Amino acid sequence: MNVTSTTPQIGSTSAASTAVAAEARFGSERRRDLRLPVTLSARLRHGGRSYRTEILNLSRGGLLLAPVAAALLVPGTTIRVEAASIGEVEARVVSLSALGIHARVEDTSERFQNALVRLARLTRIWTAPDL
Repeated sequence: MNVTSTTPQIGSTSAASTAVAAEARFGSERRRDLRLPVTLSARLRHGGRSYRTEILNLSRGGLLLAPVAAALLVPGTTIRVEAASIGEVEARVVSLSALGIHARVEDTSERFQNALVRLARLTRIWTAPDL
């Protein structure tokens, strides 16, 4: 899938992260596991190449990566995603959209699960209303 020039730039507040936050706020989430809105610098590895991207949200069963125009991905492709806070996980591309790369996490290691617990706690702290 080709991504147009309106692809969000790494490090900027993207339409994808705004849409994900709105989806969570208004309760339209349809996934089995609640996804945590995050912005984590990451590496996508596929076909012997490595691409810089960001994880925009993640859960026990999936994640959303910022679009990577140079990566030739199709649904069903197996990828590796690496980020300092979660380590390296294997995932399978479910779909590609203007929001980014939607992937199902194939890794259920204890390290990944513990990372999700830590990130969930941090997300609650970051999103808590001011007292």
